[in-house]
Amino acid sequence: MTVEELLERCDLVRASEQKLAECRTFCCGEEDIDEFFAKDCLVNQSKLLGKTYLFCLKDQPDTIVTAFSLSNDSIRLTNRITDEYKEQFLDDTDLRDKTFKRFPAVLIGRLGTSSNFAGQGYGTAIMDFIKVLFRTNNRTGCRFLIVDALNRPETLHYYEKNGFRYLIDDERLEAKYMGIGVANLPLNTRLMYFDLLKLNVNE
Repeated sequence: MTVEELLERCDLVRASEQKLAECRTFCCGEEDIDEFFAKDCLVNQSKLLGKTYLFCLKDQPDTIVTAFSLSNDSIRLTNRITDEYKEQFLDDTDLRDKTFKRFPAVLIGRLGTSSNFAGQGYGTAIMDFIKVLFRTNNRTGCRFLIVDALNRPETLHYYEKNGFRYLIDDERLEAKYMGIGVANLPLNTRLMYFDLLKLNVNE
């Protein structure tokens, strides 16, 4: 499914108490994500910690097809990241001439597609929409999309096929970067990023 087809079928709306009350219960099959969109997303919005958006069917406005939350973040090149991965990141993004320790990013905090619409291409279309949104309407200087992807094969594959890369391939070294002891391996999530300059668009 293309972004154009997504926008033909669905309307984008910001989550609100009224809108969520009007909609049928959203269920993507992941308890943490479902609970977030049912309860926590509005709390986060009230505290300016993130914004949640919904794609609802045009002909059934009470049906949420996909939901996602966004907040400001950054990729931090701290002394916890090895020189190897730091150099790899700077080379891959052509940022070697910059002395920044933080590179501006938007965090996709939660993203889910209703189980009723799984396997129909909405997942890829929503990601393409987010990429194009920040590539063409980049108001504050945001270079990357980042995500703490659930550390399970199907989730990691989704982000990999959508062009996301691991900041640190080695899970043990990522644990060190995150300040998590290796005794807690495997990690619950993996930090991945997408470089918006890799996206070709007509601006």
